[in-house]
Amino acid sequence: MTFFAIRGSRQLSEEEFLAHLALAIRLENVGVLLGAGASKGVGGMVMSDVWSLLENDYPDQVQFLRDNKFLANGEQGNVELLLDKLEIACLDGERVGADLTGLKAARHALRKAVLRAAILDEKLWSEPDQAILHPKLSSHIRLVSRLAGNRQPGQAAPWAFTTNYDLALEWSAEALGLHCVNGFSGTHDRAFRPSSFDLGLRNVQARGEARFGTYNLYLGKLHGSISWTAGKSGSVCELPSTTVKPLVDQFIASDKPDDWPGFMIFPGASKFVQTTAFVYGEVIRRFTEFLSRPNACLIVNGYGFTDDHINRLVVSALQNPTLQLIIYLPEIDRLGIYQSLAATGDAIKPNEQLKRLLLAQLPQVTVRGFGAGGFFDALASDLPEPAMLDEVSERARQLEALLKQATNVQVSKKAAAPAEATAVAAAPEAAETASAPNTDSEGSF
Repeated sequence: MTFFAIRGSRQLSEEEFLAHLALAIRLENVGVLLGAGASKGVGGMVMSDVWSLLENDYPDQVQFLRDNKFLANGEQGNVELLLDKLEIACLDGERVGADLTGLKAARHALRKAVLRAAILDEKLWSEPDQAILHPKLSSHIRLVSRLAGNRQPGQAAPWAFTTNYDLALEWSAEALGLHCVNGFSGTHDRAFRPSSFDLGLRNVQARGEARFGTYNLYLGKLHGSISWTAGKSGSVCELPSTTVKPLVDQFIASDKPDDWPGFMIFPGASKFVQTTAFVYGEVIRRFTEFLSRPNACLIVNGYGFTDDHINRLVVSALQNPTLQLIIYLPEIDRLGIYQSLAATGDAIKPNEQLKRLLLAQLPQVTVRGFGAGGFFDALASDLPEPAMLDEVSERARQLEALLKQATNVQVSKKAAAPAEATAVAAAPEAAETASAPNTDSEGSF
């Protein structure tokens, strides 16, 4: 058997894995969790790329972070956590009247780097209506179309959860004509209204096979979005990409550390309670709710398991016995996989939860990886095309045909019953007639 994936403690061949994936995405509830690696092919950056950008373009600010113990020597820190620490330090410095020049410059450099990582390909901003023709976005479009197209009649629309700030999923859904439900509603004032997550679209004219698929994609952006900003009333609003891009470019070109337009709504101390606690809390709640649904499948790709709060949610969700977790993990190799995972050492590594998850060898967890097979384009290719016939509807038609056949048999039996009764009633009379004496013949003798 050719090694291809691992489910629990068992190795799967390519045919076995693809069959398992095809069954999993037709479960009642289906979703994906995408990290930075999923956007790398569209021009995005993973954490190592962000830190290379910081060290190359903002070396003084990185050295400031190391000198002031925000980072250990050689460490690549978590951007969100660093920004939160810098925000707290700035607030404390303002309280005591300290010099904030270095703190604000470091914060400004981090924000610039994250914005640059989320821009993706420049052409997507200038021609968003041509996204379906963009070759770099083809894997995202294939992913969204296959997730939506494999939905059976009556099943919920697929979910896409992501830690990315970019707009790759929004552009892909819109290129396919799918309504992207991301918690914001409104035309001229798109404010966050979580009740929109409970809404869906359906075609009232659809009949039979036309009921296939879905008309919307649910999107939960766990760390915010490049298109989010804080409104004057304290609400969180979403801006169109044509409005966002000039403001992003202006901020990246600026050297003013306080000139921050509020994109992505980082979970910093100064803004979290007032504006973003409700938004982040609601998106995380939707993620937790999805993981607890019966007959659910979550496919993970491009996520390095470096966010502890998300890791805990995923691991604890395996208490749901009907949840199937499929992880695309290119850095896991075939030889000595569990032995290497077991050798964790004394230090707690960022992906400790992932190691424990794989060492448990749960049959609910399937790992597809081993080099290029764990990349995002491999996931998009592995997902099956939508079926030509609806299996559920086909079974219903077969049952309907059987019921009709049984009904016809019952009707024919009822119609035959009176004739049989008449024949049975006439039988004694015929018998009496046959046994009665013939007087004419007796008189002749």
